[in-house]
Amino acid sequence: MFDCNEPVKRKGGFMKKFEMVLMAVFGMAVLCQTPVSIAKEVIPIYTPGSGGTAYFLGGAIAKVLNKHVPEVQMMVEGTGGSSATIKYLDEKQSKGQAAFGISDSKLLYLAYAGKPPFEKAYDGLRAITFLYGAGMNLVVLKNSSIKTIADLKGKRVALGAAGSGTSQLALDLITAHGVTKDMYKQLWLGYKEVVEGLQDESIDAGFISGAYPIPAMKELSIRKEIRVIPANEEVLKKILPENPYLYHDTLKPGSYSGVDQPTPILVFGVPLETHEGVKEDLVYKMTKALFENRKELIEIHPVANEMNPQSVKRTIAFPFHKGAEKYFKEAGIFK
Repeated sequence: MFDCNEPVKRKGGFMKKFEMVLMAVFGMAVLCQTPVSIAKEVIPIYTPGSGGTAYFLGGAIAKVLNKHVPEVQMMVEGTGGSSATIKYLDEKQSKGQAAFGISDSKLLYLAYAGKPPFEKAYDGLRAITFLYGAGMNLVVLKNSSIKTIADLKGKRVALGAAGSGTSQLALDLITAHGVTKDMYKQLWLGYKEVVEGLQDESIDAGFISGAYPIPAMKELSIRKEIRVIPANEEVLKKILPENPYLYHDTLKPGSYSGVDQPTPILVFGVPLETHEGVKEDLVYKMTKALFENRKELIEIHPVANEMNPQSVKRTIAFPFHKGAEKYFKEAGIFK
């Protein structure tokens, strides 16, 4: 290996000149390559904090796009949740800079429409595609007296991290079951803190959301005997028609240790989004790269299997970006 600090030894005139020429050529090669790397546009993909499904899938998306869209360098950045991501996208739009996010479908709709908890309309938000569904799992210890969501009265309930989509949906789901905010103690805890709280019994119940299987729930079910509280199917039938960004699913027996019977749960969509200021051609290339290289995504993270031509519009209740629409029309996905 060439050591820049090692004194150059005296050699014959021809060899010395030859080495100098080689060094000059090497130097020119480095200089010529530098603009190529500088020319790459560094673009963030904002996701909820590290450790969750969205963060890992964001990493998979970044890897595939960096390989197949050579003009970009995608970087995953964890945030405090969907609300933070939406605000970061808005800031990038105001600066004329590209950015992408992975957030929950309900908060994206509320932000676009300017409804609470947002104080203004983020009408520059644009969808690219549905990625996967995240189940709302209300977890308790096996010996808990809580059998239904209605039993949360008087209990300490972890709803999710403050400002997260999980916490907003948890509040709505509990209220829909007839339990108002004044009837129980609300705790704003992320899923890692929920796991710890259930283990040391400092909380009575907590929501852990994510795509199946959720590693945190798998880990918890090994350390403690748990149950997942079912959502009332009659309540779900009432709220789903009014909330196109949600759907329901059923945990199968054995899906987690402690789940012994079919358990209905609420599911929210998790789309990939951007803002309207991102160039149409770039979004087109990125959308095409993701769908034409789905196998690579799935190999990195199996949940990417949920992103397919049939699911593109699932739970998305705000406009698609023109670049994504262009690809989907070409591919025959949008008519």
